Amino acid sequence: SSEHCGRMRKSEFATLLLTAAFLLMAWSGSWFEIVAEGTYTDGLEREPTIRTQYMIDNSQESFEMSIENATPLLLYWLEREDVSSEPTNQNGNSSEPPADTPSSDGGSEPCSGSCLDRARSWVELTMFALFATLYLSSARPSTLTRATVALVWLLGTVVILTAVPLAAAADFGISGDEDSGGESSTGGFDTYTQETVEVDQFAHFEQDGGMGLFFDGISFTYDSVGFDLGLLAEED
Repeated sequence: SSEHCGRMRKSEFATLLLTAAFLLMAWSGSWFEIVAEGTYTDGLEREPTIRTQYMIDNSQESFEMSIENATPLLLYWLEREDVSSEPTNQNGNSSEPPADTPSSDGGSEPCSGSCLDRARSWVELTMFALFATLYLSSARPSTLTRATVALVWLLGTVVILTAVPLAAAADFGISGDEDSGGESSTGGFDTYTQETVEVDQFAHFEQDGGMGLFFDGISFTYDSVGFDLGLLAEED
């Protein structure tokens, strides 16, 4: 009987070690990868294509970008003019830049741009809780402790598969509201750029976007079409 108990203790200890190693690998490795591809199908020669790779781990996000057939796209960016209407200064002093007006909706930006950091904290908490419940289940096995392990495992899976990518999307501004003004022609993917091309710089602008949840992740789609007024002569 004592030999049987010793074997059980060794097997439980080995299970805890394997679980700790698995959780450590999951925490230190790349959690998931986002790959995006955008193609200019009309208006530009050779259909320039922009490919990006965005990876998230426990501490940082890495971003890589490449442009295929970049010359027509670079020429397009150089040739177009910004046709956005600038507000006039009522005081007649045009040399003074307009002051930044505070947003009327102070909480419009979700999590103040730190949704992903909060999601990381939730992942860390669920991993620690999973290891603690596994240890408790091995030390005092019962139906309640086993059910707790299953519940924590399910919660951790939900956090990694849904909360983390949705937090990244919120930080990017993809899920921003439509009442914020200055709607972008790229569906929100240029939220943090210094100069955005807004929809009022296109004639006959149409857009379509969507989001889908699949077994291997979340898919965001965005299509837009319009005549760029920045390529027309000023008299036109």
